[in-house]
Amino acid sequence: MFTVGHPGVWLDAVQGTSAWMFTIFLAVVFPIIDYVLYARLKSTLQIYAWNILALWSLAGVCVWITRTNYLTLNDLGERPGNAHRVLLISGILIAIIVLLIGAQKKQKKKLNQERLNKSLDRVRRMLPKTSTERAVWIVVSITAGVCEEILYRGWLLSLFAATLGSVWLGLLISSIIFGFAHTYQGRNGILGTGVLGAIFGLLFIFSGSLIPGQVLHAVIDLNNGLALGKVAQRAEVRSAPE
Repeated sequence: MFTVGHPGVWLDAVQGTSAWMFTIFLAVVFPIIDYVLYARLKSTLQIYAWNILALWSLAGVCVWITRTNYLTLNDLGERPGNAHRVLLISGILIAIIVLLIGAQKKQKKKLNQERLNKSLDRVRRMLPKTSTERAVWIVVSITAGVCEEILYRGWLLSLFAATLGSVWLGLLISSIIFGFAHTYQGRNGILGTGVLGAIFGLLFIFSGSLIPGQVLHAVIDLNNGLALGKVAQRAEVRSAPE
């Protein structure tokens, strides 16, 4: 039923040194570098530039490693997938997006300013608060949607599924790694992105395509960033000295 991480197709990658070296870098080394740089970069735009450069570079290396192991973009999931499932999942995606936006608005109304500020502490430097930052945030969101789905679902989920002979173990491991890739967001950020990673992984498994997850990922990041950025901007204005 599922075509993700077919052991026969991914045999060269499973047995390939380059594939596992890249996987170790993506799962262990990159999160450490990202965590350190997030703390040291001085401005929001510098953080954006690093994210865009890092993710597109990693995606480019991933595509190269894919080809050297006799795989194609189609094997990574960059394909139309099952038409009926994609249509069904696209409808579900629209419903999810509408529900998320509605839930976000209700949550913001319930939270008092102190609790809201506390929840934003870990990601405040990442949020777009000026018109320039909001414009660049669009690029950041698209980059995350396209590249992270290739890396964490198309590559990691498929590779571990082929190696272990279970798409569900591939989903679990790739979701955990995705969560820890967002360590700079703190414990709640790790848990939240891990759950989102599992949702994106399920979309990939059931549709046979990365495209629905890439669209949902980009839309969620775009909506959350712009909405929380406005909240952070208002909080800074209120706390500014008279």
